[in-house]
Amino acid sequence: MPKIVAEVSEDIYKNIAEEVELGIFSDTAEAINTALKKIYAQKSRNYLKWLMKKEGITEEQMLRELALLRK
Repeated sequence: MPKIVAEVSEDIYKNIAEEVELGIFSDTAEAINTALKKIYAQKSRNYLKWLMKKEGITEEQMLRELALLRK
């Protein structure tokens, strides 16, 4: 798995350390990986919403199409 190096503000690092201390995450790496996954998922949802709006697709049409794909 590729490694990423990033600078993190002191406030964010303290928040991460606190969540690790509280047992929310097992370690700092898990907390950061979880945050990155959530951010990427939100970005994907925002893109999908934008694309649906651009193409004039309603939520109902999208859900119908997804149901057909799952069959």
